[in-house]
Amino acid sequence: MVKVFTDCTERTVLKFENLLEVNHSGEENAIELDLEAEFSSLALDIIGLGVFNYDFGSVTKESPVIKAVYGTLFEAEHRSTFYIPYWKVPFARWIVPRQRKFHKDLKVINNCLDGLIRNAKETRQETEVEKLQQRDYSTLKDASLLHFLVDMRGADVDDRQFPSKMKKAQAEVDSVLGQGRITFESLMRLEYIRLIVVEALRLYPQPPLLIRRALKLDVLPGILLPILNSLVTIFLKL
Repeated sequence: MVKVFTDCTERTVLKFENLLEVNHSGEENAIELDLEAEFSSLALDIIGLGVFNYDFGSVTKESPVIKAVYGTLFEAEHRSTFYIPYWKVPFARWIVPRQRKFHKDLKVINNCLDGLIRNAKETRQETEVEKLQQRDYSTLKDASLLHFLVDMRGADVDDRQFPSKMKKAQAEVDSVLGQGRITFESLMRLEYIRLIVVEALRLYPQPPLLIRRALKLDVLPGILLPILNSLVTIFLKL
């Protein structure tokens, strides 16, 4: 992973150096760079190689996938700041040009990711976690995080770590639910399953944020909250 960071960073530095060399040989005394775009390209290249073993090459060129990624980022920013969620209106994705482009970009990204995941599955080498940890990743052709996860194939999840707990949960489901129709009362009797869910939420809690949008004009203690304004509560600061 360090090699990925280094290679991508050197590629960005080389691009800047080439721009400076061209500038020194020309008549202009200054160059303009959009540093936000440049560092975004660097981050995308690192993510592509480190996670998917796919070189976007966004530092040196602009591919259809990169254009699609930027398009979805701009749409996410637009949706986070726009007052009315018009994109939820039926048929908006076909009527509004911006939404048509957004869904087209999503299709490009999904097709690319599906191909990468398919390739990782086809070259999968199933093994145990201990053997995966002992690998010399500097010698592997594909040392991406995606390939590691596919090879691991869930080897460290709880049903492998605690098979007795898994059997107990399955036995409770079989005894309580059986072959009959599931009802609310029967679900309430799944006490062991409930405890598993509670423990999972304790180990992997949701982000400590609560976002609510005002559906009408409201007044909090000393604060006027206009309609459709969002209120973000950060639990860690309470």
